[in-house]
Amino acid sequence: MSVATAAAMQAYKQVGNQGISSDRLVLLGLEGILEYIRRARLAIQTKDLSVKADSMDKAYQLTAHLLASVNFEQGGEIAKNLDSLYRFLLNQLAQANIFDDLQALDACQPVLVDLRDAWRGLLGHS
Repeated sequence: MSVATAAAMQAYKQVGNQGISSDRLVLLGLEGILEYIRRARLAIQTKDLSVKADSMDKAYQLTAHLLASVNFEQGGEIAKNLDSLYRFLLNQLAQANIFDDLQALDACQPVLVDLRDAWRGLLGHS
């Protein structure tokens, strides 16, 4: 795990104690999912079942957490779109996990990168 990813995941876990904004938390979650998908892909290719299982589980958990945090009352159409995207990601992650389907993981990548870049833009990061 890269130092940046480890730091992002640690910050994500400690959000309640650190007072991190929900927007920053979403960005950290998306970056974490991308990292865990990268690891899962490598683990599938090398047939490392332990790393694959751990990476897929963490990617799924982070995605499920983001799905659970969608606020339909305040989010309007954006919330509906995020809900659909997160559900798509969960479906693809499950497909990849069950069948070692690299194409399912590949389908997640552009969605996550687009979401991450949008959140970065929202937070004023490059």
